[in-house]
Amino acid sequence: MTASEDPAGIAPSSPRRVVMLTFDGASSLDTVGPVDVLAGAQVAVRSPHPVYAVELVSLEGGLVRTSPAGVRIDTVALDALPDGPIDILLVAGGETAAEVAREARVRAAVRDLAERSGRVASICTGAFLLAEAGLLNRRKATTHWNWSEQLQRDYPEIDVDADRIFVQDGHVYSSAGITAGLDLALALVERDFGSRIALAVAQMWVMFLKRPGGQSQFSSFLPPSDAAADPILEILDWAQCHLDQELSVERMAEFCRMSPRTFARRFVERVGRTPSKYIEKLRVQAAKGYLESTDLPMDLIASATGFRSADRMRRSFNRALNVNPHEYRDRFRIRD
Repeated sequence: MTASEDPAGIAPSSPRRVVMLTFDGASSLDTVGPVDVLAGAQVAVRSPHPVYAVELVSLEGGLVRTSPAGVRIDTVALDALPDGPIDILLVAGGETAAEVAREARVRAAVRDLAERSGRVASICTGAFLLAEAGLLNRRKATTHWNWSEQLQRDYPEIDVDADRIFVQDGHVYSSAGITAGLDLALALVERDFGSRIALAVAQMWVMFLKRPGGQSQFSSFLPPSDAAADPILEILDWAQCHLDQELSVERMAEFCRMSPRTFARRFVERVGRTPSKYIEKLRVQAAKGYLESTDLPMDLIASATGFRSADRMRRSFNRALNVNPHEYRDRFRIRD
């Protein structure tokens, strides 16, 4: 490779070996999304050769049918995988992951691959495969919020943090929902090639560079809309458009034509959190938008999003994201 082919001088002399373990019923994006992010590093480094050599494997090999889309992905049989060390082992997730994880052959395969791997990472519910193999014992880990309670219940030796995009504990990584696997892969690129290359990959994939592992899983708050005339869902939509107003339990209960006590109980049943915590999340989300896209002073953003004061907004940001608004703006401000 000449200097002109690698102007940054950071392409490895040989590609890092990446093995993605997948299975029937795995999510297609869990499987191909992270490896596509890794592949983007070749373009960012401007190397004529791959900087990651990816091998997609399954127990039996051949076409694996993913769920729910039914996309078929061609894989190599585990027995046909060449020997030797592995730089990064990725384990896909899917709705059937918890069941697949309990198969003896799967458990043995994960353990064998992990022993050969410098870094091990699960995507979404792929954490169940790592957990069943004992790789998460006495470690902090995460998974999709919808399965976090089951992961903690089934594997009590794991310190499950259900409110994180991804978690690194030593050489073991775990990520939350499907797109969080992309964030994890980008973090791996940053570790291997630095922030400038990771930024270039993020720009190509239209991703945030610094959506840190410690950031809360706050991308989606609305529960499934399976009731056409549910007053709780109506108040959720209304509240998003009136964050600068007082949104007390009493006022929202009046909007729903319920007593405050009944409203609070119904709200928790429907949404899974108290009205005050939900409204705080919405306000933090709205404030993030101002911080990312404007130079407005903190007190004006606080007023526009219903926090009333910059100090109250700061306390909410620290609770929700473990960063204050100034730090958040420094990380995520969209520059012209």
